[in-house]
Amino acid sequence: MKHFLAILLACMALVTPRASAADDAGALADAQASYDRGVELQRTNATAANAAFEKAAKGFGELVDQGAVNGPLLYNLGNAQMQLGQTGAAIGNYLKAQRLMPGDSRLQANLAHARSLVKDRFDRGNGLLLEDVAGWWHLLPQKSRFTLAICMWLTAWGIVIVRLLAPALLAGRMQRVAVPAAWMLGILGAILTATVGVDIAAPAWRPQGVTVADGVVVRKGNGDGFEPAFTQPLSQGVEFRVLEERPGWIQIRLPDGKSGWIKALQASTA
Repeated sequence: MKHFLAILLACMALVTPRASAADDAGALADAQASYDRGVELQRTNATAANAAFEKAAKGFGELVDQGAVNGPLLYNLGNAQMQLGQTGAAIGNYLKAQRLMPGDSRLQANLAHARSLVKDRFDRGNGLLLEDVAGWWHLLPQKSRFTLAICMWLTAWGIVIVRLLAPALLAGRMQRVAVPAAWMLGILGAILTATVGVDIAAPAWRPQGVTVADGVVVRKGNGDGFEPAFTQPLSQGVEFRVLEERPGWIQIRLPDGKSGWIKALQASTA
């Protein structure tokens, strides 16, 4: 009997994840079908299209809430939210997707379009920000950068080993350029590795966020009793850096350097 129960439990452990995966696949297919139906109905029946986009957003969102988080899923959720006019929420999910698939051309295009719809504009302060530099290295996907770095390191060490153990294999001119070439490849490989490290550490080191509602009041402290830090409230889609988090509140820094506290429910962090 004990052996039978052990075998039964083992079988259940094997079957349950597969059933869950099958359910997730079905839910994903339904959400995608709803989104495609919404696109088809946009020109002929706006009400039905909106209902389809709402169903798609709900389906994608439920998968995310259940822990099935990946770049394409967050990208699809952002697309459905964009169709519903939820610009702030869409930007938030695009930013999360960008962490998982940096350099994706479709994602970058949709994120740029969503940002163009944001009402509030802020001039950045003086100085070069991390986002300005990261924009260049994100032209190359994270996986490609890491692979290229490994190739550079292996080539650099290969040159060094040949230079030390079998210098006769290198011609006269090759001997002169071998060491500088190895150094250059090693430095470039280190730089590419550092960009990957920054991408991985950035969410915890300098979390991003975005407002997901209109009329967000930025206050001088973490409570409704504090005075507004600015005259005008923020619209949805305003991006910021998270400075500190307290129960129900987030201290933010805007692109122009100003800071204050907003309610956590009015923002999404990536």
